[in-house]
Amino acid sequence: MLGLLLVFLIALSPTECFLRSKLFPKVDLANVIRDNSLHGYLDKESAESNAHLTSLIESGELEKARQLSLVKNLPGIEYQIESFAGYLTVNKTFNSNLFFWFFPALVEAPNVPVLLWLQGGPGGSSLFGLFVENGPFIITEDVQVLFRNYTWNRDFAVLYIDNPVGTGFSYTDNDAGFARNEDDVARDLYEALKQFFILFEPYRGNPFFVTGESYAGKYVPAIAHKILTMKNEAKEYGINLQGIAIGDGLCDPRNMGNYGDYLYQIGLLDERERDYFNMEQSKAVQYIDNRQFYKAFQVFDYLLNGDLVNGSSYFMNSTGINFYFNFLMDRQPKDFDYYVKFLGLKQVRDAIHVGNRPYHDGSEVEKHLVNDIMNTVKPLVEDLLNSNVRTMLYSGQLDIIVAAPLTENFIQKLEWKGAGKYLRAPKKIYRVTPSDPNVAGYVRQADNLYQVIIRNAGHILPYDQPRVAYDMITRFVTEKEF
Repeated sequence: MLGLLLVFLIALSPTECFLRSKLFPKVDLANVIRDNSLHGYLDKESAESNAHLTSLIESGELEKARQLSLVKNLPGIEYQIESFAGYLTVNKTFNSNLFFWFFPALVEAPNVPVLLWLQGGPGGSSLFGLFVENGPFIITEDVQVLFRNYTWNRDFAVLYIDNPVGTGFSYTDNDAGFARNEDDVARDLYEALKQFFILFEPYRGNPFFVTGESYAGKYVPAIAHKILTMKNEAKEYGINLQGIAIGDGLCDPRNMGNYGDYLYQIGLLDERERDYFNMEQSKAVQYIDNRQFYKAFQVFDYLLNGDLVNGSSYFMNSTGINFYFNFLMDRQPKDFDYYVKFLGLKQVRDAIHVGNRPYHDGSEVEKHLVNDIMNTVKPLVEDLLNSNVRTMLYSGQLDIIVAAPLTENFIQKLEWKGAGKYLRAPKKIYRVTPSDPNVAGYVRQADNLYQVIIRNAGHILPYDQPRVAYDMITRFVTEKEF
């Protein structure tokens, strides 16, 4: 990135949360502030440069709000891409605010689709997706800024929100402002979306898609279902929901937990270890059936993550591997956390209007959602399918933590009007171009449900296969045949 500017040096807590650390990459927050102490870095002017836009939106001062949120002078970028960033207040009682960063499409076109991107976690910042997966910028080890060839905002307007409240730059002043379940998550996101479409009125009524990965497999159906249930009001605000796309998403822990057989089949467990996994998984399913979600969480944490135990998980002790996103890799790529240094730069913080706000590691978000982690959103997905909302569930062939066979099992358990047709649907071979010698993946479609498996990709699919991911999302949004 840029020069010799100072960054904050605050160490990451040694206790990582379950799904932030394994359903969301472990990000080194050593270069980001986590409290309000300035350590001599930010001055008063930058501390007061936050763009809180809700009052301006409510008073009809939309042009002023847009100008206040305009991102100017991002360091290290020769050609400034138009973007907007700021805060939308979603609960005035608790002063709960969601941070957003919005990128209009680079290629101008009428009725351009709007994509909302949500990261997983719980507590994973969507800025990870922006910088590491599908946004216009790539940050290098020496804090240089490069442009991504396959940025999703080439043809689509993309909105990144740090969700839920308490994630990334989003914050609340009251413990009661944190989400406890997916209803709370959806409530706050819906409030933010209403304000967004008032502020950016040219996009009202444009096709709107909710996208995300990992634990966002719960967020995405939750907000989409909220829009569906509020369809008359949503229409007034110009929220024109057309589809959802979930990558390697945890939607239904009960039916997506057969890790033992999967890990045995790819050669990471022997038969004794597989049998132990299966025995413990059965206990977790019983806990879920009894709605004892925290106890179920404890079982899976011991098996896979080891965050609640003193020592390593059973998986790590059995395999020697602590990276769950691609079974061909032992450890997390170093460039997963280069962007965090960029966000510590004063010029960046001023440009995106966050001032001295902490960039939260998500631990508080997870703590408040912990009793809901093993709950399901299966009924919400079924309602969306039965309401003709286009739904794409895509998986990286090499993922462990939400492996393709686990998603397949979830899909086969879905009860919706096209279920029988899906079970009879043939698998298609998917290539980016007909002449491409490489097979990109496989597609199965029935009515408005698409299942896609991408080869040579893991959990962070757009990072592993950026060209294919861009082509995949483009085909889905534009209804171009795979």
